Amino acid sequence: MPDPQPWECHLKLPNDPRVLSIARHTIRTALLGYAHTPELTDTAELLTSELVSNSVKHSDGPVTIRLRSRGTAVRIGVMDNHPELPNPLPCTPDQDFGRGLYLVEALADAWGRYPVIPAIPAISHSPAHSWKVVWFELSGTVRE
Repeated sequence: MPDPQPWECHLKLPNDPRVLSIARHTIRTALLGYAHTPELTDTAELLTSELVSNSVKHSDGPVTIRLRSRGTAVRIGVMDNHPELPNPLPCTPDQDFGRGLYLVEALADAWGRYPVIPAIPAISHSPAHSWKVVWFELSGTVRE
């Protein structure tokens, strides 16, 4: 079976803890609807939930999710208005928090983060007005 056509979707959500279930449901529905495997879908849903949770916790503006599918690969990016580029925390068994990026690093085929600086010169020099994207990629197969 040839690779499916590339597709993408965007989801802009308010900064509210209730959006986690919306994000998870949207990712699951989109990936299964486009014939990605349940295993890849489960992992994408978990990692998206972790990134959206971090965005809601650490930023004060909207959260945008971009899902792109190219062949059997999926790339999901989460953008928020907190300018700090996060790093995974050391993970210990007794921690109640801080495992999100550890999971992303452990389960994704690739991941990263980068700043998004507005093109408006008057505000582009202020870190308080910078945004960031944290993204991950997963490779898999598609169902026939």
